[in-house]
Amino acid sequence: MPITKATASSVAPAAKGDLVVGSATNDAAILGVGTNGYLLTADSAEATGMKWAAAPGGGKVLQVVQATTSSGITITSTSYTDSNLTATITPTSSSSKVLVLVSQAISTNRDAQEMYNVSANLVRGSTQIYELPNFFWFRLGANADTALRSTYTINYLDTPATTSAVTYKTQGKLEGTANNQTVRFQSGSVTSSMILLEIGA
Repeated sequence: MPITKATASSVAPAAKGDLVVGSATNDAAILGVGTNGYLLTADSAEATGMKWAAAPGGGKVLQVVQATTSSGITITSTSYTDSNLTATITPTSSSSKVLVLVSQAISTNRDAQEMYNVSANLVRGSTQIYELPNFFWFRLGANADTALRSTYTINYLDTPATTSAVTYKTQGKLEGTANNQTVRFQSGSVTSSMILLEIGA
């Protein structure tokens, strides 16, 4: 039957924001107030043909997490070793992506004129998701001890596919260890940072 003023007034809303709507049986019915920020959308599977739903989040930044460290660590290994830079985020949706932005201070030393390569690694949990292989190398023209300080960056868009807490970290390693080569992260207590942005799908 058509919803008239008389029939609508016979349906008593129970709370502020309740809506009087038509039902599948052509009677007046109440659609309860939705969650803050939700939108009223059509849904033929619902008895009232309407429902409240979260606003689409595609392409939007849903949250930002930043972590910093100035805790130095010296690595003398040819196997990946944690660099003390880590950050954790809990995605609000399993379809979200996480944009990882790393800016990390690094220095190397070696008792010779030629510096061996250094590699960096981005890890989610215990899984390698991005590698910068042999990215840090230089050579001097005469015999001498060598040392170099710099900052490297990683920009990586990850798809963790979870709503559980996710921890990201960086690691470093040497190509070789001859002539007392070392690589140090956060040398001289220089601050490194990792920013995690959850991007709605």
